[in-house]
Amino acid sequence: MKYLLRVLFVVALLCGGSGFAHADGVDFRMTVLDPPNMCADPSLCFIGDPGTQFNVGLSADACPPGVSAGLTPGTFGCFVGDNLTGATITSLILTFDAPIEGQTASCDNGGQGNLQSALNVVSCGLNQDGTKFLLNFAGGAGVAPLGDIIVFEEGADPADFTGGTGVVGITPEPDSLLLFSTGVMMAGLYMSRRIWTAAGKSADGNR
Repeated sequence: MKYLLRVLFVVALLCGGSGFAHADGVDFRMTVLDPPNMCADPSLCFIGDPGTQFNVGLSADACPPGVSAGLTPGTFGCFVGDNLTGATITSLILTFDAPIEGQTASCDNGGQGNLQSALNVVSCGLNQDGTKFLLNFAGGAGVAPLGDIIVFEEGADPADFTGGTGVVGITPEPDSLLLFSTGVMMAGLYMSRRIWTAAGKSADGNR
């Protein structure tokens, strides 16, 4: 029997109720949350280099009480990550070994309780040979510098999620973009001037 893997990405703190409705046929779900700093050992939670792969391991001990309250032990797990990139995280790619107890993948950005999603679903499914779940999220408000991410899974033993990895992407700060654009423009003008100068000298020499 196959089940559904329901994956959500939630990164913006929002005041409100904490309950959520279970969809029919969904046996476990995964969510990414943005709480106050919940990492007991920050050195194990640093996300400092965009584009560099980091390990994602889920455990019940990493879940804050507000997320795991009322849940049955052994059916949920979390991963905490601190955004130390110095920029807003605007994308996240998660991978896990598959299949997880024969389950398929389904993703959305519908939010969780009093938290709403800040990244949109790009793609969600298996890789070509069916050995990895590939969960890709991007766009939306993103995760601000020094903000925390909690990857939250409910409905399956966190030990079932093996080989987990993650990669984040960032958006450069406006000043950096302006500096880069100005540099490219100046380089273009410089090269154009050299080309025209060389062409002029060549024309003079052929007279």
